[in-house]
Amino acid sequence: MPIVIGMFFLLPLLLGLVLEYLCCRLPRRRIWRALPPVLGVVLTVLVGVGRWSLWESETVSPVTQLLIFPGVPGTALLLGCWLGWRLWRRIWRPRVLDGP
Repeated sequence: MPIVIGMFFLLPLLLGLVLEYLCCRLPRRRIWRALPPVLGVVLTVLVGVGRWSLWESETVSPVTQLLIFPGVPGTALLLGCWLGWRLWRRIWRPRVLDGP
């Protein structure tokens, strides 16, 4: 069970966090910050469409075909992107210090 949780949740979460942090930290243009979430959504939709056609051709439950495989990793990837953005913002945001 830990391998399944690691593969389907923790790996996409860490991948999204690292990609979003690097896309916020390294490039100068802000447009690169949107790249990991957009790619995550596109990848999740493509896998969902592929799984939908598989579900229509076989007698397999749609819960396992649509929610568990593209849903959980896609959600974890987007959550990782949000956490990477928050980490970048927390580390590199200018801070205002009040006087004594």
